[in-house]
Amino acid sequence: MEIDRRDLVRYGGTGLLTVVILLALVGSGWALIRGRTPLDSTLDNIRRMPLIGLVMADNPDVESRMRKAIEDEKRSPTLDGLSRPSALIVDLRRQYVVPALRAADDATAVAAVAARAELVRHLRHADAAACRGFSVGTLQRPDVLDPEGRRLFGLWQQAVETAYRSGKAAGQPRPMPTRAELVELLKQAGFQKVDFDRLNAFRHLSNEVSCDIELMVDSIPPLLPADKQGPFARYMLTY
Repeated sequence: MEIDRRDLVRYGGTGLLTVVILLALVGSGWALIRGRTPLDSTLDNIRRMPLIGLVMADNPDVESRMRKAIEDEKRSPTLDGLSRPSALIVDLRRQYVVPALRAADDATAVAAVAARAELVRHLRHADAAACRGFSVGTLQRPDVLDPEGRRLFGLWQQAVETAYRSGKAAGQPRPMPTRAELVELLKQAGFQKVDFDRLNAFRHLSNEVSCDIELMVDSIPPLLPADKQGPFARYMLTY
């Protein structure tokens, strides 16, 4: 059974970064007045992206790579496909973020998914469009969520950063389910055929229905046996 809900890269794709770069470059005059270059402003915004700031802090060479990508993109904009900074962020996720989250301990991985569920539960009623954007990694302005949404977003960001640090310290991947095992775990948690059908058609669902499915998935770990909760959570953090 195919499960394609995670085909889009969360907070590593084009949506947020495109807006970040646009704001930084269009607002270059203001940046210069304040004594900062457009490049500095762009880098500051990228550092605020979930986990990417940690990767840049942990790996000094990454900042020089990002500077070059931004400068090259400004000099010769990409006309087809991902911009250079966007492509680099995808690479950083593959090289640093995913391996660290796959090595996170059970407790921090489960806590990160639980924090995600709390945010999705709130956004489902407060802002369904933002809920879907968060789910597929295209929530461009978490700062304009309502106060409770901003608070829960901050808690989720802290939780996923804790999981990242746990895995980075461990340095070795921990158990994760295969796709076939994942399907069985979903069934154990109560998924029915209609739920699998919606999951496989995720990109075509309405904001409200996609949020419902997202919340169902993120609420699963406590429904599983204790030894399955961590592996399931790590899977959901990295796909």
